[in-house]
Amino acid sequence: MKSAANTKSKSITLSFEALDLTLAYPFGISYGTSITSHNVLVKLEYDGHIGLGEASPASYHSETPATVLAVLGEIGSKQEKILGNDPFAAVEVARQMDLMIAGNYSAKAAIEMAMHDLAGKICHQPTYKMLGLSGHAYPMTDFTIGIDSPEMIERKTKEAVEAGYKMLKVKVGTNYDHQIIKSVRKMAPNLPLRVDANGGWSVKQAIEMSKFLAEHGVEFIEQPLPKNALVEDFRLVRQNAAIPIFADESVCRASDVARLAGAVDGVVVKLAKCGGLLEAIRVISTARAHSMKVMFGMMIESSIGVTAAAHLSSLCDYLDLDGALLLRDDPYQGAVYEDGYLRLPEGPGLGVAERK
Repeated sequence: MKSAANTKSKSITLSFEALDLTLAYPFGISYGTSITSHNVLVKLEYDGHIGLGEASPASYHSETPATVLAVLGEIGSKQEKILGNDPFAAVEVARQMDLMIAGNYSAKAAIEMAMHDLAGKICHQPTYKMLGLSGHAYPMTDFTIGIDSPEMIERKTKEAVEAGYKMLKVKVGTNYDHQIIKSVRKMAPNLPLRVDANGGWSVKQAIEMSKFLAEHGVEFIEQPLPKNALVEDFRLVRQNAAIPIFADESVCRASDVARLAGAVDGVVVKLAKCGGLLEAIRVISTARAHSMKVMFGMMIESSIGVTAAAHLSSLCDYLDLDGALLLRDDPYQGAVYEDGYLRLPEGPGLGVAERK
């Protein structure tokens, strides 16, 4: 009783700041090319412990660094009502955020990450154990080759192979997609491949490309159609495609999974678009209920966001958690890439720390 009284007499304090990340190479997808990612670092402090979180907003999900900062400012102004004084109440905090703030899932994900990190540090346990997971038996993660000239794609692929990456994801959605795949296969003839069109194709293009991709040993296609494409269009592609189809931008929350059931073979889960680890688990559970495969992906993020996602990796069939591997300098350290796999850190909570 004394411990509970002490807990309620304390409060959770929110602080946040810009976290600008520079990529090793310009990173191209069908929406455009970037060299930096403007993220936001979140800290929650309670009784001397600090929980870390990261927001990685994407404009195609209606978030920007400015909107994240504004939402975090709103949460800070209602700190006692939203965050309360219980560092173990992540479920209630997530519910309060959804009740009081529409959308803005990247900002909410950062808060929830920090809550899980905080709780784990207080209990001296890693987040995956706090969530009832083993932290073992997770799949290999891929490394992404962004859209570029055929010559640069050959160079990037050669460097990826020499660096020891065991699986590649290739960004497509251009008017020279055949050449992109041929350039990758020239330098990596035997590595497992998957592709991501980021909504860059029509129904006809997706069906035609699937046959070409199957001939070049590609496992599956992420988001062949635009984000707001009709469910029936996804269903038509799936019925006629030569390889499986996964939905990414079209799926944010668990309700989106149910809507696309039967129209795609799998879904891509990302903390930044669903709102946090708890909703990610709901998305995964909903996908499983509809016999769909699950891939865990991410935006361009530091090891904070990467490691938070990695704590759920044992629940997934495929991993695309290479965001920190694409950076020139990662300001944080956490999950470590070893021989194709992301190894979770030993520390409590998320297990991330500022790089010295």
